[in-house]
Amino acid sequence: MQSRKLFEKNYIQGRVGLFPLTPENLMRVGLALCTYLKINKGIEKPKMKVDALSFITLSVAVGFMIGGGDVCIEEEGDISLRHFLEEGNAKLWMENLQDYEIKTIESIIFSRYNMPRMEGEEVGKIWIQKSQP
Repeated sequence: MQSRKLFEKNYIQGRVGLFPLTPENLMRVGLALCTYLKINKGIEKPKMKVDALSFITLSVAVGFMIGGGDVCIEEEGDISLRHFLEEGNAKLWMENLQDYEIKTIESIIFSRYNMPRMEGEEVGKIWIQKSQP
């Protein structure tokens, strides 16, 4: 039996609600993304841009905020998420990451690596940046 990888290049795909697009797994992806940006990139308060709010992006966003990162729409971030949904199948694209970075994030998710979780005021925030006319 061939083992499945979580990431195919810089995206995750599958049927919404089933692995790998379960809320629990997507939350771990968000937490691992935030952990990677803090530890490996040295970004104290990482920011993730999402293209739209959906089950998929909000599930990743929750994990990212637990890691201490902020999530926004319409404003640049250290990492960007885009998603496509077609007949129940979805693709979640992660932009601004190289192949070796994706492999590092995948190893953080599947290893026993301690992904620190923030508490109280340290938990990240989510906001929508309104464009100026």
